[in-house]
Amino acid sequence: MRTVIPQLEDVSFSSDDIAMICNGQFADDFFYHIKVLRITSYLSESPAFPFGFLQRFYNLEWLGVYDSNFKEISASDDGEEKQKVWTLPKVRELKLRRLYKIEHLWNEDSPMGHICANLKTLHVWECHSLISLGSSSASFQNLTTLDVWKCNGIAELFTFSKVQSLVRLVKMRIRECEMMKQVIGSDDEEATYSEIFFQKLECLELDCLQSLKSFSSGNYSFKFPSLVKVMVSKCPSLKSFCNGALSTPKLRKVQLKKTKDSVERWAGELNATLEKLHEEENGVQFLEEES
Repeated sequence: MRTVIPQLEDVSFSSDDIAMICNGQFADDFFYHIKVLRITSYLSESPAFPFGFLQRFYNLEWLGVYDSNFKEISASDDGEEKQKVWTLPKVRELKLRRLYKIEHLWNEDSPMGHICANLKTLHVWECHSLISLGSSSASFQNLTTLDVWKCNGIAELFTFSKVQSLVRLVKMRIRECEMMKQVIGSDDEEATYSEIFFQKLECLELDCLQSLKSFSSGNYSFKFPSLVKVMVSKCPSLKSFCNGALSTPKLRKVQLKKTKDSVERWAGELNATLEKLHEEENGVQFLEEES
């Protein structure tokens, strides 16, 4: 390990590897060149996420956490570890997969809020106990790509107030989340706002969401000035996009995946198109209108 690692930019470590590294067997600059790190099979019964370990990776850009027992990505209660969080690497891409016990991504005091200020891509896959992505410390102001797949415990992805930080989001994919009823839900702070503005969102994909009834059931206004691609597949309960005002000036079609092929539908605006698609799924013929 000592002779190989300094030459690598991409590594994977298990809990045993991490324990050995944290015991001080390596110099602080030993992992200087590593840009891609995977933490796998961290199966302790009461695991604390090893933030102190991450501080060794000065140039880390991509972090994956797989097949581990973390209940949330938070620092331990050790005061010394919390004091060091400001030296954590500025990760650009985070991938969480098969974290079956995780209910929240991180708590209010977690240094993940600091890391995520620089995050551009977030993948959350097969985290079935996860309730939502929202956190009072979460900051996604630089996030451009969000991909959520097979997270069967999520009923809503964000609350209304938390979604306000997604100002740079370009692509959102939500797939095979069995319990999801809406993407954006209500909360106690909703009275402060009346409008959700996705300035840069270009692509929205909703796939195999059996319980999804709408993007949001609240009476909020939505503006998508950059949205040009909407893909919908196997969302049998989806009747409309939202209840409030909706602006998608560049959108001219909704794409549907039908077995191996893809077809397009448009009924003049997004809400009307989804309503027609719902009727089509129930045997009513789709009559396409000119935009």
